[in-house]
Amino acid sequence: MKKSITSFVVLSLLTLTTTFANTKKNENGVTDRVEKSFKKEFAAAEKTSWSKVNDLYKAQFSMNGQVMFAFLNEDGEVVGIYRNILSNQLPITLQTQLKEDYPDYWISNLFELAKSEGSGYYVTIENADHTVVLKSENSVDWYVYSKVKK
Repeated sequence: MKKSITSFVVLSLLTLTTTFANTKKNENGVTDRVEKSFKKEFAAAEKTSWSKVNDLYKAQFSMNGQVMFAFLNEDGEVVGIYRNILSNQLPITLQTQLKEDYPDYWISNLFELAKSEGSGYYVTIENADHTVVLKSENSVDWYVYSKVKK
């Protein structure tokens, strides 16, 4: 009986220690689990800075000379990665549609979002009267995500 109680206590302490070790936060406020996962996924990342956005950890980092952003959940799983891009980095069909459908607008923000389901693009365009955010999930068509009158 004493042996089983001792075993139970030791097992409980090991479980609590392991759980505490995985949820301990470093000086950036990031759990060890999240940071280890990030370093495994983005081994070449440099100049990493962290912030918290709702329930996600946001890592801003540089990789291959480009600034990127990764969102990870509490378990250290990558939810999405985005990077700002130039309009000439868009697929040709999206470039063409943007020029034809919005000739009097200029681009104020453009980024590519990569998730497990695939990549998508978001562009914020403006003119004197409106700010429009367009979204493309299929790299063929833009859809109005939001439109605000100035």
